[in-house]
Amino acid sequence: MATFKALSRGSRLVLVAGPPLLVSLFFTWQDVEIDYGPSGIALVALDGWDAWGLLLALLVIALVTIVVLRGLTEVEMSEDVPWARITLGLGVAVVATAGAKNLLDDGSSWASYGFVALAGVVALGTYLDWRAARSERRMASAQRRRGLSSVV
Repeated sequence: MATFKALSRGSRLVLVAGPPLLVSLFFTWQDVEIDYGPSGIALVALDGWDAWGLLLALLVIALVTIVVLRGLTEVEMSEDVPWARITLGLGVAVVATAGAKNLLDDGSSWASYGFVALAGVVALGTYLDWRAARSERRMASAQRRRGLSSVV
């Protein structure tokens, strides 16, 4: 628990909202009406596992894996790779995929809008981490510039 609290706010948002978003694909995302003519109309509940749902699941798994490896393990990850930018891109892709799935599915259920909001929380977490990393880079470059000007 102490290591979780040591994470940044953005990483905690991703780790709190990401797994439930993945599990949400097993719940009802669509309510499709099927007309049987004189026999009546049936309402069929469909889960989130279609092509969009599979893409969403892969994006969430990749994002949560990167956040866990960076924040909760001792795995050495390359400093040359812009991880904050990669996670931001994955977060934006997650919310865009969830939104596209919801808009393109016929008969989106009320719960699917909540799942899109959950994807928005994931994207917000990646944005907060990206913004923090960006400000740290700016401060470090400003300190380097100040150090160079003081030498001259």
